[in-house]
Amino acid sequence: MSAMSGPERRQLKRTLVKKPASLIVKRGLQVQRIPCLVCDNSQEGFKIGGTFSLKQGQLVEVILDEYSSTTVPCRVMWVGKPGSKQGGEAGLRIKT
Repeated sequence: MSAMSGPERRQLKRTLVKKPASLIVKRGLQVQRIPCLVCDNSQEGFKIGGTFSLKQGQLVEVILDEYSSTTVPCRVMWVGKPGSKQGGEAGLRIKT
């Protein structure tokens, strides 16, 4: 990651949400649905929190409503380092 990555580079206003959601993570033929929390969002993406193992650049899908099958395709832009202020968080950019 660059010196100014993650939340420090935020350009659009984010809205505090704190809403339960799910993350769809594909690893080869395996597909996992992982519970997460959307902490905030903007027109371009989300900041999520939870217990997950993601990598920068990875493609994931977000389900914003547990009763819906509609997903939002995203790319992982940053992952907080364990023990840091952003530990357990990740930044996702919506794929357009």
